[in-house]
Amino acid sequence: MEQPTPELSTPNQVQRDVIILIVILALICCCGIALAVGGFMVYERYNETQAISATATSQYMATKIKQDTDAQATVQAQATATAFALKLQATATAQAKTNLLAGYTHYDTFDDNANEWRASEESNEYWVGKTAIESGRYLWQVDEALDTFIAWADFGGEQVLTDFDVAVLAQRTAGQPEDVCYGLFFRKSPDGFEAGTYSVSVCENGYFSTLYYDENVGWENFQDWTLSDAIYLDQPNLIEISARGSDFVISINNQQVAEFSDDRLKEGSVALFIDFYEKAPGTIWFDNFALQPR
Repeated sequence: MEQPTPELSTPNQVQRDVIILIVILALICCCGIALAVGGFMVYERYNETQAISATATSQYMATKIKQDTDAQATVQAQATATAFALKLQATATAQAKTNLLAGYTHYDTFDDNANEWRASEESNEYWVGKTAIESGRYLWQVDEALDTFIAWADFGGEQVLTDFDVAVLAQRTAGQPEDVCYGLFFRKSPDGFEAGTYSVSVCENGYFSTLYYDENVGWENFQDWTLSDAIYLDQPNLIEISARGSDFVISINNQQVAEFSDDRLKEGSVALFIDFYEKAPGTIWFDNFALQPR
């Protein structure tokens, strides 16, 4: 007997659809869980990487800071050591120079006025004040400057010299450094200042000059005002002159700053001088004058 193929019933079809849906949902859940787990692992790995990177960066910065600090400390230590070495060298040089000058034929520490320097109350058309040997120094105190002027004191009754070395320590203690200056005349003519002299003038603003003077020529520059780092401000300055024939060498604080040749004055004396460029008071002292005829 033949029978028609039976048709699927509606309940069976619904059941099948539900199963398929459950399977799909299960797959979706599994994928979601997998994605969530994968994302969490990626996130954890990212955080771990960031932490490692931050740690490495911190370690690098700490190392760099330490290196920079160490480098700076090394530079500072080297600079301090260099400054200390230079100070020791300068001190040793100054002491050696003092010992040398102390051995000159004439060495005056101004403990007294055995060399008969100008020392008196001063009152003239140019200035009012005093010159005096005080506290182991030769003091020039200008209480009132009535004009711009140069004033000097001769050594040893204007002792006539040909070749020689001369030195003196000097400092301005009152007045402006560009206005209150000091120095040495040398080979000053036996016939007097007006007949001729060479000079070196030092101002504590850092400038010095070397000149010739006589009443016919006036002031003539060998070296006009020149800035030199050899000159100290508010400290003693050691001025030295070496004369050999017509050749002259000028040094300040153990540094040669000038040299020149001139044969107009064959012989003469030396003198200390002060040089005021404004009508204003000021004070200068000299010490450790040294002279060695050659």
